[in-house]
Amino acid sequence: MEYTTAFTAGPLMPKRSARIVEELNRGMPPEEIDPSIFDINSWQGQRRKVAEIKRRLESADESVWEDMPKLPTPERALILYYCCLKTYPLIFDFHMEAVLPTWRSADRSFGPHDTERFLEQQAESHPEIEGWGKSTWKKVRQVMLQMLREAGFLHQGHLRQVDRPERFWTRFVKVGDLWYLEAAFLNEAKRRSTTQSLRS
Repeated sequence: MEYTTAFTAGPLMPKRSARIVEELNRGMPPEEIDPSIFDINSWQGQRRKVAEIKRRLESADESVWEDMPKLPTPERALILYYCCLKTYPLIFDFHMEAVLPTWRSADRSFGPHDTERFLEQQAESHPEIEGWGKSTWKKVRQVMLQMLREAGFLHQGHLRQVDRPERFWTRFVKVGDLWYLEAAFLNEAKRRSTTQSLRS
């Protein structure tokens, strides 16, 4: 599948995404949400961000994100990172082929050079990458790392586990996406416990 750079419209945007979810929960049809609800000077910028947020939400089951406005920002960010993994093949491949293997290694340092190496490797099977200009390459790398930081997986150049209550993670298991628990660095015991908690 061809890689798109549409995700560079903004990293996770937890506050703005929660605002859109509020509108959706009130029964507002997605196509009628007014982009001016965002305090962005550029109308084009407003429209682009709203379009990408809606696209991300539409990629996941509503049960995963419908309570987002009530959640703290760290949990909103984890939900939105999950939505991005489901929306953008580039972000999914980056996480599964570069981030997760680094987490499993002895050295969990992670930075721009790792992102650069991943993109160079992917360019062999994704020729569209070669068509990106220097500014696009830079923006893609920046937003990919910013997403990791906002989700809480990257702190001061090192990957780290995010500690959230077990009940939070069950939303992903309920929709059949147990893989996200592993992607979020939860160990096997924690994944098993989360799954079993739904059966009890």
